[in-house]
Formats: sequence, C-alpha cells, structure tokens
Amino acid sequence: MTIRFTDPVPQPRRWLSAVASLGAIGLFSWLAGCSVIADADRAQCSTTSDCTNRGPEFAGTICSSAGVCEGDPSHPQCTKDTECATISGAICTAGFCEVDPQWSCRAAPANASLGYKLTMHLQDAVSQKSLRGVTAQLCKKLDVTCDSPIGATVVSDDNGGVTMQIEAAFDGYVLMRDTKIAPALYFLTAPASGDLDLPTVPLATPFQANGIVSSAGGNTWKEDRGIVLLNAFDCQGKPAANLTFSAGGTIDPATFIFYLVGNYPTTNSTATDSTGYGGLVNVPVGVTTIAATLNPGGHKVSTTSILVRAGFVSYSSVTPNSL
Repeated sequence: MTIRFTDPVPQPRRWLSAVASLGAIGLFSWLAGCSVIADADRAQCSTTSDCTNRGPEFAGTICSSAGVCEGDPSHPQCTKDTECATISGAICTAGFCEVDPQWSCRAAPANASLGYKLTMHLQDAVSQKSLRGVTAQLCKKLDVTCDSPIGATVVSDDNGGVTMQIEAAFDGYVLMRDTKIAPALYFLTAPASGDLDLPTVPLATPFQANGIVSSAGGNTWKEDRGIVLLNAFDCQGKPAANLTFSAGGTIDPATFIFYLVGNYPTTNSTATDSTGYGGLVNVPVGVTTIAATLNPGGHKVSTTSILVRAGFVSYSSVTPNSL
C-alpha cells in the first residue's frame, strides 16, 4: 500500500496572484502546496525519565513497552478535573491528568519503522511546473554535509519525479540541488505502513527564498545562515493551530520566528493559525532544536532537531511526540 498525503489546506493557491507583488510568493506557495506525512506514530519515550523530562503534565508517568508515557497506578495524580487545571486540555481520568488525544499520540518506536519506497514530485513553488534535472541524495541526519550519501544520486525526471528506497529505521533527509532552486534539505517522516508518495513538493527559487526573509520581517537572507520552514500537525494529521515554536539555546539577534496569519507571514503573532505554518529565518548553521508548545498552558507537544546549512532551506513537519 502507498500512503499519499495531500495538503489539507490547498486554498492559498487561489490568491498567489494577489500577493505576487510582495516578493514572497515562494513562501506562500510552498506553504500552500507542501505535501507531508504527519507522523502520528513516533514513540514518546524509551525510558521513564523520557516521560518525566517532558514536563509537569507527565509527572508520575512511566514508559510503557509501546513507547508511550502512561500513568503509574501506584502514584495517582488527581481526584478531580480542577487538579489538572495547570495542564492545557487535561482532565482527571482514573486518577491521572490526561491530555487531549489530539496532542498525545500513542506511537510505535521510531526505530521500528520499516523500509519503504519514497516517491517525490518536485514543482516550482510559484509556477507549479515540474522541476526536471534536480539532483537528489539521501543523507543520514548526522551526515551534516552529506559526504556519505546512501545509494546513488537520483535526478528528477521530466515530471519532476524522484524515487528512492528508504531503509528501515532511517532518520535523515533528502538533499536537493539545481540552479533553479535554493538548495534544499527535505526531512523525511516515515509512514506508519506502506510506501510514501508525496504528490506535490514545491521548492523555492533563490529569489522566492529571499522573499521569505523580507516579507517575514527581515531585510536580507544572510549568506552564512539558513531558513527553516515548518508545517505543524496534530495526532490526527490535521493542521495544528495555537502552537508556539521556540529554538533551543541562545537566540541569535539576526534570527526570528514567523507565523502565517491570514495567509501572510508575520512576526506580530506568537502562534500558528489554522494552517499550522511558520518558520525561522536567518538561522545559524548547525543542528537547531525546535520545540512546539500548545497555547494556552504551555503544554509541550513536540521537540525535533533540524539541520541548518548556509544558503539552504530546510523543510520539516512538526508533529506531537516527535522527541
């Protein structure tokens, strides 16, 4: 079986012409057309300490054999809902404060993912034309410059098609280059089962990528920095609103976080809207840890590590429990 996941919010394609004058249509069209697979099958934990480190809402939980943080019957948390008031969306169930299942996925361990066939259909972010001749290499996450790519380099065909075989428990990205696009790192999320077909993968040109920076609130894309574009989803694979992104460590003054609000990027908002889109601009080179917290209440729903390279655009989904 092949898993195909199309963007649940396709309507921004209709207003591309209306915002073309802003110079950031690359951002808008990528956000509108990016096809990702929401990862509702990642493990929350491998040890009980992984649970307690997730925050106060996981106090008293233990890591089950399925990789899920569950309440320890010998240490109940609550007797009534009001005792769970400090945890966003939680209610008292059988002595434990349980978060809405929208944000607490029961998952199989990430390292248990099976091998699968990946098919990507590359398009120009604005014209939607197929991108022929883009080179694609499969790289492990820790191979930050892809010095040891897995398998042969693949070149997209006349229809923008790229097909690769992904090994079991793979954790990494597809590196894509061509003069027509800003160099891209596309981070993969394994399907729960079957193969993965991404029917639309819009990629930004260098001009469009620079438009992202200027329209989102910056001046220019600094040549020694990268851009990170994010799609946020809940456990049902639906776009996630009211999530706030934050980057680990000390934030560089040139780096800023933006969200898509009313179909436009802005730094005046502090959380995602119903599209679940946002990103980081002028991010220093290296591995950046990005956390997503739910508002109100500050319940942490996701932490993920994303590689940033100078002059590259990194594309990634943000899904609950991706620790």
